[in-house]
Amino acid sequence: MRSEFFVCFVGGFLAAVSPLFAEPSATVEVFDPEVDSSVRQAVEEVMAEQKVAGSVTLVAQGGEIVSLLGHGVREINGGAKMTPDTIFRIHSMTKAIVSAAALQQWEKGEFQLDDPVAKYLPDYGEMGVWHESGKVTPPKRAITIKDLFTHTSGLPYGFTAPPELVEAYSSPKLWGGDLKQFCHELAHLPLVHEPGESWRYGVNTDVLGRLLEIWSGQPLDEYLQVAFFDPLQMSDTGFWIENEADQNRFAPVHASRKNGVETGADPLGQKYLAEPKMISGGGGLVSTAKDYYQFLQMIADGGTRFDHQFLKAETVALMTANQLPKGVPQIFFGDEQRTKVGFGLGFSVVTGTSTGWDEAAPIDEFGWGGAASCHYWVSPKDDNLIVITLEQTVPYNWNLERAVKPVVYELLGK
Repeated sequence: MRSEFFVCFVGGFLAAVSPLFAEPSATVEVFDPEVDSSVRQAVEEVMAEQKVAGSVTLVAQGGEIVSLLGHGVREINGGAKMTPDTIFRIHSMTKAIVSAAALQQWEKGEFQLDDPVAKYLPDYGEMGVWHESGKVTPPKRAITIKDLFTHTSGLPYGFTAPPELVEAYSSPKLWGGDLKQFCHELAHLPLVHEPGESWRYGVNTDVLGRLLEIWSGQPLDEYLQVAFFDPLQMSDTGFWIENEADQNRFAPVHASRKNGVETGADPLGQKYLAEPKMISGGGGLVSTAKDYYQFLQMIADGGTRFDHQFLKAETVALMTANQLPKGVPQIFFGDEQRTKVGFGLGFSVVTGTSTGWDEAAPIDEFGWGGAASCHYWVSPKDDNLIVITLEQTVPYNWNLERAVKPVVYELLGK
């Protein structure tokens, strides 16, 4: 449980960026020295093994930030310290935000979860299912919008596709244009399994982002700016970094090597210093720990934050509860079987006590991460405990989450 707190209140009210929303109240920070010390020690142990150059960690509970720390350096050779306002590529942490945005349109009646994707993108009605024999056959049923949310459509990434389809799902022809072109090219590739019969992590949320543009009549980035980033005070979140001062806060990617980490290359090959050709709803955002916390706190509070309702509580419940078909018991990445972990309409969800995957995670914990080893998780039963660990290390690893999670639950678990 918490020790005696050193209390620090952020003074005043922050002006809302958009005139469409009432002036939001300030975020309360109630820093806990015991949490700070324990988290710092856990992260320092990972840094001592040279598995990470630096990171930012955030812990919140009951709607209050109890720890926000920078650890180590932004760049292993540069020496600049990692600070809480450091900007990170959050990659697939983008997915939950785009899923929430799409569900706003669902609440408005723009679509039904069981609608076929082809109702809005007709090319998807012609997709076939690939088989190991090389044969492509018509699917037993159409891909639905819900399949996109839950990654049960059969649309993979290049790195999750069968070897025979890796090139097709990774090709410049697919990824070289804008979002509209991407979705058009994608529709001419085969599915890797029957819709609804398996879980395969893939480009589903990019397609969902394109559908959001159709339903809302706005470009994806503009929609997210008005609907989420402005009213949630997420001033450091976007698909590119426009000014030089903010670029100076941008952490570079590091690659894990035998003797430690060294400066590497972004796994998606993105620069983020100019407007990208493709606005990727599956992995295109940059953000900070505090920005992303605002989104997660809104979710934890049932869709409401700063006196504004972003989603209904019933909709948030669909995002944070397992929605996988009964025939799909868990999510997985090849041999990496995430036992007792399902998937909702935007988040992974812990469905039971695991004896081999993530033993520190309580039932109903939800979260996800990003390709450069960023992580976040939320435990509703522990007074909405929220933890974010941000770093920029590839290949994707669990080092920080595995180090920090048991420490935080021991201190703040109920």
